[in-house]
Amino acid sequence: MLDAALAIDSDGDGGALDLALTVRNAGDAPETLRFRTGQRADFAAYRIGDADAGGGTPEGDGDDPVWRYGTGRLFTQVLGSETLEPGESTTYEATWGAPPAGAYRIVGEVTAEECDLRATATTDVD
Repeated sequence: MLDAALAIDSDGDGGALDLALTVRNAGDAPETLRFRTGQRADFAAYRIGDADAGGGTPEGDGDDPVWRYGTGRLFTQVLGSETLEPGESTTYEATWGAPPAGAYRIVGEVTAEECDLRATATTDVD
């Protein structure tokens, strides 16, 4: 059984947000993640609140993301896999440089085949 947790680190000055999606094997057997490309995770930011300014619903659900890590990036077109032994974890990282001020719901998602593994966190950017 795989678990995911998302950590967000900010420099506090309205600068970049560092995102870390940690996947841990909480089960008793090895788990293998199979990938179709070199991309291992994707991250998306949804504005929350401030619906009058085009920010969508207070939860940010259903809106288009204001930023997505994978947009405009090229990833190697190669099959790959990662096996996590029981108790083992791995972390996928990304940086959102200079996000606009506001409140955001950040979603981190593993891009492995046949895997619905994601974590969510919220943050405020001044």
